[in-house]
Amino acid sequence: MKQFSTYLTLLSVTLLTLGCGGGTDIGSGPKSPVADSGATASADKVQINPDPNISFVEDSSISADLPDASEGRVTDDPIEAAYFGVHVWKAAVEKAGTFNIDNVREAVYGMEFDAPGGKKKMHVSNQHVHKPVYIGEIKKNGQFKIVKSMTGLVEPESYSQYLHPDGDVPEPTGGPAPGKEYPEPDVTDDTVKLGILHSLSGTMAISEASLKDVVLFAVEEINAAGGVLGRQIETVIEDPASDWDLFAEKARKLITQDRVSVVFGCWTSVSRKSVLPVFEEYNHLLFYPVQYEGEEQSKNVYYTAAPPNQQLNPAAAYMLDEGYRKFYLLGTDYVFPRTANKVLKAYLKARGIPDENIIEEYTPFHHQDYQTIVQKIKDFAAGGDACVLSTINGDSNVPFYKEFANQGLTSGDCPIMAFSVAEDELRAMDVPPLVGHLAAWNYYQSINTPENQRFVQNFKAFCKKKNLK
Repeated sequence: MKQFSTYLTLLSVTLLTLGCGGGTDIGSGPKSPVADSGATASADKVQINPDPNISFVEDSSISADLPDASEGRVTDDPIEAAYFGVHVWKAAVEKAGTFNIDNVREAVYGMEFDAPGGKKKMHVSNQHVHKPVYIGEIKKNGQFKIVKSMTGLVEPESYSQYLHPDGDVPEPTGGPAPGKEYPEPDVTDDTVKLGILHSLSGTMAISEASLKDVVLFAVEEINAAGGVLGRQIETVIEDPASDWDLFAEKARKLITQDRVSVVFGCWTSVSRKSVLPVFEEYNHLLFYPVQYEGEEQSKNVYYTAAPPNQQLNPAAAYMLDEGYRKFYLLGTDYVFPRTANKVLKAYLKARGIPDENIIEEYTPFHHQDYQTIVQKIKDFAAGGDACVLSTINGDSNVPFYKEFANQGLTSGDCPIMAFSVAEDELRAMDVPPLVGHLAAWNYYQSINTPENQRFVQNFKAFCKKKNLK
């Protein structure tokens, strides 16, 4: 307890000195490195402070040796989160005995359930999920070998303690307003509608198309088992085409015209923030299946993937444990990477990493030319002990990793720890040069349990039957 108290005191002093704060302003902060890559502190001069909240165990038996990932479709963390989200909604409707939004919302809190990756639990109040945390290493066949995991299920934090050291977090937004009437879902004696809101075209289709597919897979499973409250689910699919304003327009259509009972959708945080006012205006329910930056809690959203303490902090802690002392924070220029890097910088500084050992840089969506940036990384890593923490999203990952390999950099020279690259993104990449690079997730396709491998094979078979590429 004395060590933990000392750590918290150190953390508070560090954060107050830095002036760290929350927020998700798009476009705030630097668009070029914030430190001179040639002026870093040597590893032997960096004193690392302990983190009593994060520890890892090694369990080589947790990963299955699966076939080459190019053989048919794959599953990954957002796919699992989208899949179990549909089943959680079904269970909540049946628990509540109604499709009423407020009753269903209340039924979700505290729910325990089996997911493909193992048992999970909905938080009793903060719209998130208790889940495991894994560090995975890319193998040449497009799978991840799980190299470390945290013990048990990690409780989710909507707001990072590293941006709110005094616990000064806002109250949840959204929910029903007294006396206000909202659109009623279109439920007949035989059917109920479910909305799907994912980009099937544009820069984010590389990631989002599979989430549409797995929601359809879950719906087919549920319908084959008798539906929800005796009703078959009908899906209404909208393609916002990676256009953030169009997300809001399509969300409004799903709620007010199609009158769906629930929506499963969005990937980027800017798309989620675009639709959030719509869901709160109509007191409707969105299940959001992608890891995100936290700093938000709405009663109208269930965040079925990870906030920072279930992905960002453990990833940084793992790299510190492995001896890395220099961090290049590279991301796409929007809400998630900028706020994620605020969390990462605050965390790294609290652990003892000095400013001069952290570089932060952003590129636009669909950025393709990474030659200059990779050269900067190469120079930064020349002295050793350096890694990249990547929040690049969408199809820009393909040219980034390709250029990394083209310039002769490997995971042994400077490993990339990615937060938005999983098995599905690897399908679009030349994987052998990526061997040894890392990612932090709460689920991997390679989890070696009969339940998970059954899920993987059933999803592959569904996609093949429906000719989904």
